[in-house]
Amino acid sequence: MIENLWQAIKEQLQTEIPDTQYRMWIDPLDLLPSEEEELLLGCPNPFSLNWVKDKYYARIVRVAQDLNPNTRKINFQVSTPRPSRSFPVSSARPQQFLLPGFDRKDQLRLNVNFTFDQFVTGPSNHFAYLASMALATGKNLHNNALYLFSSSGLGKTHLSQAVGHYIHQHQPQAKVLYLSTEDFTNEMVQSLKTNSMGTFKDKYRKNCDFLLLEEVHFLSGKETTQTELGYTLDNLFNDNKKIIFTSSLPPKDIPRLGSKLKSRLSSALIGSIDPPDFETRLGIVEKKSNFLGIGLLQEVKEFLAAKPFQDMRQLEGCLIRMSAQATLMNQRLDLSLAELVVQEQLEEKQEISMQAIKDLVGKYFRISLEEMTSRSRKRVHLIPRNLSIFLTRKYTSHTLETIGKAFNRDTTSVIYAVSTVEKDLKNNPEISKQVHFLSSQIEGIQNGPAPTTP
Repeated sequence: MIENLWQAIKEQLQTEIPDTQYRMWIDPLDLLPSEEEELLLGCPNPFSLNWVKDKYYARIVRVAQDLNPNTRKINFQVSTPRPSRSFPVSSARPQQFLLPGFDRKDQLRLNVNFTFDQFVTGPSNHFAYLASMALATGKNLHNNALYLFSSSGLGKTHLSQAVGHYIHQHQPQAKVLYLSTEDFTNEMVQSLKTNSMGTFKDKYRKNCDFLLLEEVHFLSGKETTQTELGYTLDNLFNDNKKIIFTSSLPPKDIPRLGSKLKSRLSSALIGSIDPPDFETRLGIVEKKSNFLGIGLLQEVKEFLAAKPFQDMRQLEGCLIRMSAQATLMNQRLDLSLAELVVQEQLEEKQEISMQAIKDLVGKYFRISLEEMTSRSRKRVHLIPRNLSIFLTRKYTSHTLETIGKAFNRDTTSVIYAVSTVEKDLKNNPEISKQVHFLSSQIEGIQNGPAPTTP
């Protein structure tokens, strides 16, 4: 019977293809009704269909004909995904789903598009991708923790959520927690207030198989949270549970992080993600445009890939804008439209105010605005003041005089503050870390929220 043949083909392929690749590409294929001497295989999505035809078609044909020489034809088509793999997509925005094992209130949602097959790999992210896949599939790396770090918009959250998706599909009984350090902190504080720390500890230490923890750089200065998280990580590591951390900084560069927790984070497998090269950006353009149903000429794809997008959300935003403008204004998806949209996108940055910088630095150092602008020369006030002045000078167009008035200082004092920080950047590692961290937060505000995919 044809069903027996397909089962035999899969068993043979499983012996020839690495387990990770088999689970990702071959196992999801379904046998569909077809004519005699033909195999019709259903793929869960168009990307899977194209990938399997390109990478595995010849191998499938060879194995099929070895097992049954009468097999004349093998075809593929997109079919309805299996129920356990189904994530219906809303036309309004990316569909999200909740990982099993906990109440809805205990979880953040996963973006349905953040899966391994929607992640474009290249030299800048290949190791991070392979390490994430290995952790998800249970490959022995002699390390149950992975630490992914990069600037905003380069794919660390995509990979973290891809692990969540993979586990949901292949280990539906596993208990997975996906959350940010801010959520962990807020939940801990609430548990302290309601005398329910026992429940909180059990949830994270005993009832969790996979912990996906985002934005660990926000642990900076939160000593109580660091201590509690440290105990949680000790329990999870001792029980051989798996953990993925994401951050905009490597562990050694997170300021005001306790030595024990820094050591624990540093012991994870470290995977950095750098800005993609031209070929990778071109792959992203092709995959995103296909997903959005946008037909682009090769010259347009290459034009977009050649632009200095450091944040891939900007690139996706350009594609969405081009699609919308072409549809609503009946324009051609040509090079002139791409040039117009890219020019607007790359120039479009939200203004950051002096007050916003003061608020950010004040919150970081836990001092009031009155203390920051006071005449105090205490180090606890002087360093935040100098950093605020330096960052205001760097990220705004305000004059030295305007900055001086805002901080109750004269122009000479502003110049001195800026030069002091510039010297500290070269000679004081702690100040350098603080400036790097605060700058990343300001640039995140300037870049604005990520565009949603229709």
